[in-house]
Order: sequence, then structure tokens, then C-alpha cells
Amino acid sequence: MGKPPIKVLIVDDMAETRESLKKLLGFHGGFVVTGEAENGKEAVALAKRLRPDIVLMDINMPVMDGIEATRTISVELAMTTAVVIISVQGEQDYLTEAMAAGARGYLVKPFSADELVSTIRRTHDMEIQRRAQLMPSIPLQGKLGRIISIYSAKGGVGKTTIAVNLAAELGKERDRKVVLVDLDLQFGDVAIMLDTSPVRTIADIAREEEVDSETVEACLLKHNTGISVLASPLRPEQGETVAGRHVLAILKLLAESYDFVIVDLAQRLDDISLAGLDMADIILLVASTDLPSIKNAKASIEIMESLGYESKMIKLALSRPSREHGLDISEIEKTLKRKVDVQIPNEERVVFPSVNKGAPFTISSPTAKVSVAIRELAKIISPPGKEDAVAKRGFGRGKPGPRKRTAGILAWIFSMFLNG
Repeated sequence: MGKPPIKVLIVDDMAETRESLKKLLGFHGGFVVTGEAENGKEAVALAKRLRPDIVLMDINMPVMDGIEATRTISVELAMTTAVVIISVQGEQDYLTEAMAAGARGYLVKPFSADELVSTIRRTHDMEIQRRAQLMPSIPLQGKLGRIISIYSAKGGVGKTTIAVNLAAELGKERDRKVVLVDLDLQFGDVAIMLDTSPVRTIADIAREEEVDSETVEACLLKHNTGISVLASPLRPEQGETVAGRHVLAILKLLAESYDFVIVDLAQRLDDISLAGLDMADIILLVASTDLPSIKNAKASIEIMESLGYESKMIKLALSRPSREHGLDISEIEKTLKRKVDVQIPNEERVVFPSVNKGAPFTISSPTAKVSVAIRELAKIISPPGKEDAVAKRGFGRGKPGPRKRTAGILAWIFSMFLNG
């Protein structure tokens, strides 16, 4: 397997120069331009968000010049990003000032494509060696965060509402990092339920040649509840760029940085949802008390067990249970051959305003019965013991090989069963 491409951020106040640099790099393999900036201030902001390997930095620019921007990036991103200065000035004073600011390379305009490429590669290789000397020899351990995948085989049961409020409830705990991932790639509602307008989504990650932690973090939205959000694509057709392999890589990386990864799955069982289920520590199956929902929940449980998911990792949340409407809880448990782990009461006066305002009710109405139920759910999925946490972390659960072979057939059978 070849080396990953070198990620480059181009900074110059002339659009023509930025375009020329992109073309020069385009003639050679092994580079990807992750962004462009027209002044030093933009460069610093983009570098912090995108974490490029190399910044090609002009010196004379408005707002903030290249020297000041280089100084900031060299201090704040010393272990991720190196700056190569590009300038028409070739005098020794400029070179000295640039190096004092932390630049790792210097190119005098005009330069050839070979000079540009060799300087970037040489600088990048030297930086890798330098950081390897500075880093401790012991391997770093991830956070071993828990992945909670939430699924329902029937719409209208409050699956996304539960996902949003569960994430918000978990995020209340001080020093706890929580991320909410919307894997309904066509019609995801997580962003709107949090009253946010994401600029970057999971589709932007899928368009990159490599899924890495910097790319994933750059696409996360920080919500005022304190949780992070990875939104679904802005348009349904953009979801076609996301594959199961992207989901596996994204969830693995998030679990290494966050204490809880809450995943809102789409209603159907496709490669995306199956990837989300494969990576889960707990699968929360959401159903309501009507007969069609229970029928679909029963089929879901049977399929999940046939795919190799352990019965103890599947938890059942019953939405809107009522003795007046729908089946009795004891009848449901007998039909599904498992107990209901949590009952989510139907408090329309609390839930509807929360959804319409884009404000989680666990925050706005913490004493409401529905909020108490979500709090109980949060306790159910609380972290395992230390031994369990260390033992369970892997890229996928159980035996993904056989599961992958059967997933396509079972998903097709399941969709036929639901629609038949």
C-alpha cells in the first residue's frame, strides 16, 4: 500500500498564483490540495481546521502577512503542519526572518514544478523524522469510547428524537466528550432537530482520498449543548458518495477520541446501516406499541441475531407506551422474547415544541417524564468496566467476515419482508 498523499494548503493573495500552484502539484502524484486562503488570517483558521501537512505561504499579503501567520502556525500546529515560504524576495534578510518565524522551507518565485515538488517532499520527510524523535516511544491508547447505534425498522417512532436527546443528556457530564453521527444519508434530521446549518458533512469526508482524524474533526459541528455533530449530506444525492468502508473508518476514529459515539441509523438495512451496527457496542432498537412496529421489531431482532450480534448488546426502547393505545407491555415482551429496557412516555406538550424549536427537551425540560426516561437510558448505556473496555475495542465486532457475506442477502430479504 502506497504512502498517503501529502495534504497542502495554498496561501497567496493572488488567485492566479493559487491556481498555478494547484496545476503544478496536479502534474505530480502524491499531493492533495485541501484548501486555499488569500491572507494570513484565513491561513491560520484553515490550518487549524484542516491540519494540512504543508502550507505554501506567500509573505506579502493583506490583513495578516505570511511571516506572522507562519509564526502562529509553527507554534500552535508544530506536530502536524510545516510551512514553506514562497516569495519573490530572495534576499538573505527575508530568508532569515522566515526561518526565525518557524518556516521549514523557502522558495523564490518563479520556480519550476520539480523545485516545488522536491521542496515539499523533502520538508515533509524531514518533519516526519523530527516528530518521530520528539514523540514518546510508547504507543498512544485511544479513549475506547462506546458506540451506540440506534435503529428502528418503522418510521415515526421517535428514533432521531431519542438519539438527539440521549446525546444531549450524555453531554451534560463535565469533561465527557460526545459526538452524534447522522447516518440517514438521504433524509437525516439530526441537524434540523438541533437547529443547526452544517457547512461540512459526512459526504465531504467520503470525497477525500483517505479518512483520517483531521479530516473527520474538520467536518464536525460543535453544538451549544457541548456535543459534536457529524451531519448527513445536505442533499440526498450526495449520500451516494458514502460507502460502508467510510462509515467503519469514521466510527473507529471517533471512538478513539470521544467517550460516546451516538449513531442515528436510517430505517433501512443497507451497507451503511450494517456498518453502523457492526461497530456498535450497544444496539438500541426503538419500537412503538402498535402491531406493525412490534412485527418489524421482532424481524429486526431475528436478523441481528442471525448476523452474529450478541443478544445482550441489543437493548429495546419502547416509544409512547400506553395501556389505552397499543399492545400491553407484557404482551410485547412475550412476543419479542425479551424485556423492554426503557419506556419513553408520550409527552407531546414537551416533545413537539422541542422538535420544532430545535432544542433538546433533556436540556429545556429536564424534570419532564420523557427526560427522566432518557436519563434512565443514559444509565443503561454507561461505560463498561475497565477490563471490558480494553478487551472489546476492535475494528468491528464479532466476526465481520461471515457477517459481511450474508449482509446483502439478509438486507434484501428484510426489505422485502417490510414492504411485502
